[in-house]
Amino acid sequence: MARRLSRPRGVIFDMDGLIVDSEPFWRRVQAEVFDELGVDVRPYLGHGYTMGLRVDEAIALLAELSGVRGIDLSTVERDVVTGVVGAIRAEAALLPGAEAAIARFEEAGIPLVLASGSTPPVIDAVLDRFALRPHFVAVLSAADDLLGKPHPSIFLRAAGVFGVRPEDCLVLEDSLNGCIAAKAARMAVVAVPHPDDASDARFSIADLCLGSLVELAKPEIQLALGLSEENLPVA
Repeated sequence: MARRLSRPRGVIFDMDGLIVDSEPFWRRVQAEVFDELGVDVRPYLGHGYTMGLRVDEAIALLAELSGVRGIDLSTVERDVVTGVVGAIRAEAALLPGAEAAIARFEEAGIPLVLASGSTPPVIDAVLDRFALRPHFVAVLSAADDLLGKPHPSIFLRAAGVFGVRPEDCLVLEDSLNGCIAAKAARMAVVAVPHPDDASDARFSIADLCLGSLVELAKPEIQLALGLSEENLPVA
C-alpha cells in the first residue's frame, strides 16, 4: 500500500521523459553534434549521467567525460537545442498517461506548474505541439536559474508561483536529479523513472514510485496522493 501523503496545494510537472518522450532525441542529437567534432559521447549518454540536467550543464559534462578540449560549448549547445526542437516538432509523442494525469489534478482543482530543465525553445516546442500551455499557471525553465537540478531552485520558484509553502507541493519527476531537487526543496515527489532505471535503489528517496503516469488512475494511488477519500467512490 502506498504511503499516504497530504493533498497538495500545487503540483509541479517535469517535462522531458515525464510528459513527452524526448529523451531519445536528446541522446541522438547530442551524439550527432559531438560526432561532427570527432568525439564519441555515446558511452556517457542515456541514463545516470545527464538525465535531469540543464542542457548547458549536460553539454559541459559530456565534454569533460569524453576528454574533449578547445570546443565552443555555447555553439554545441545551440546546435543540440536546434536539433532537439526539430525532432520534437516532427516526431515527439506524449508518454502514456500524461494527458490524463494533467486532467486528473486539474479536475481536483489543484493548480499546475511546468518546471523543466530544458531551454525555452524546447519547452515551447513541446507545449505548442500538444497544446499544453493552457493547463499550467506558469512555465519555468531552469535556464533562468543559477544552477539546474539537482539544485532545488526551480522548484522553490514554483512554490512561489503557487504562493504556498514548499511542503505543500507535489513534484512529478522521471529523473534521479529531479527527485533529489524536489526532496532538497522539502517537497513530496512521485518518481516515474524510465524502465531502464526502475531498479535503481536510489529512487527510494521518492515518496512514491510508479511504472508510468497511467498508474495515477489507480484508486490506491489517488488515495495516497490525497485525491480521494476512503469512503468516497473513485472515478
